[in-house]
Amino acid sequence: MKNWELARRDLLKGLGVGVCCLPTLRATRSYAATPGYANRLMIVLLTEGYRPGQVAPPAGPLASATMPPVTEPLTKHRDDLIILTNLNNPQFRGCPRWGHGTYGTIFAQDRGDPNTGNGKEYWEPTSPTMDQVIAASVMKTAPNLVLPSLATAVRVGTNSGGTGSNRCFYTGPGQSITPEVDPFKIFSMLFAGKMGANGMPDPSADRLRGERKSLLDFVGGSLERFSTQLGTEDRSVIQGHLESIRTLERELTTPRPSLGACGMTFTGDPSKPVDPASNANIPTLLNLNFQLMTAALKCDATRVTTMQFGDATGGSVTFPFVNVNRNWHSIGHNPGADKIVVDKWVMTQFSGLLDMLKAVPEGAETMLDHMTVLWANHMESGDTHGATKLPWIIAGKGNGFWKTGQSIPDPGKNNTHVMATICNAMGVDLKTFGDGAPMPELVK
Repeated sequence: MKNWELARRDLLKGLGVGVCCLPTLRATRSYAATPGYANRLMIVLLTEGYRPGQVAPPAGPLASATMPPVTEPLTKHRDDLIILTNLNNPQFRGCPRWGHGTYGTIFAQDRGDPNTGNGKEYWEPTSPTMDQVIAASVMKTAPNLVLPSLATAVRVGTNSGGTGSNRCFYTGPGQSITPEVDPFKIFSMLFAGKMGANGMPDPSADRLRGERKSLLDFVGGSLERFSTQLGTEDRSVIQGHLESIRTLERELTTPRPSLGACGMTFTGDPSKPVDPASNANIPTLLNLNFQLMTAALKCDATRVTTMQFGDATGGSVTFPFVNVNRNWHSIGHNPGADKIVVDKWVMTQFSGLLDMLKAVPEGAETMLDHMTVLWANHMESGDTHGATKLPWIIAGKGNGFWKTGQSIPDPGKNNTHVMATICNAMGVDLKTFGDGAPMPELVK
């Protein structure tokens, strides 16, 4: 399996495209059509949890509630929120260090494969994660979307825990989705075809696409013949690669949407690149990625977007822009004034994202009225390594699906119950997600 993964990376390097394209690129669509207000999903995952009592007000309506210190920046959005804390996590396996180890399976239906992860601490799912279950369902009814899902990331490290420590979205066993960390590459992938000096399409780009398509045709055929000689498990892996090749092949002939036609703008300047490895750039990187995810959903290039902010430990993230220079892992393990400062700053970014979505008019309502945002964390609190009392926030009306404006600090349910409900909100007709059934108390 590892040899084929390397071969896939070498192939893509030769083609001049990123590995992140593999799980996400899909077929064409017409951008002249009047956009509808289909259900859309945005997931943001963070790390290191929050201090107990700092997120959710008492149970009940949020309209008149006083928000705790960390979520105070969300006060103006109370009517659009469901705040859930103390969610049980069936992926948690008891060992203290496995609070971090639940990162790879946080959106999974199962505990994952115990034979994955360095030191067997960071298990990986054995089935598609929630985002991909939804994306696959959406593609059945809207097959001409450019992307089944768009995966982005800000300051995800490469720590020694293996894939499960820095990847949390999976199309299947061993098929992690590699997010794109450079917002300008995302912009180019979504909206910028190569143009010549005269402002017209560059013929050399068309020739290059044709050459790449021919190569992909050849490689796909070779892999298909090879897969017939393999056992069931290995054949499944090759089939995953084959689907990646087919989707990349279709992408080579996909017209890009126009931001202007969607009524969207992008404030990034490609002539002034932003270093995605610099912690000082985190505010800019978050803002640019929020813009791109919003634009991709607004233009109906995809209906599922995800962002990883930090990895299983947050060890690569510091916050110099709020005068906190310890890394997120250290802050989580030794909470104090720094923890409150960082957590409140993070919620301020969330509030800014909701402002952005509300600023996009859609008919008599706004974009936030027609979508679901999940602001998630894979831990309860970093100092305990706890992962059994998760703090998750749902935002958006979901086209009238969600019963927003409420705090549920002790739901007595698993995060899989919440994910089952999100699947239903996105039109996926399932009775359970893993061990969780949909939660009627979240639905209008």
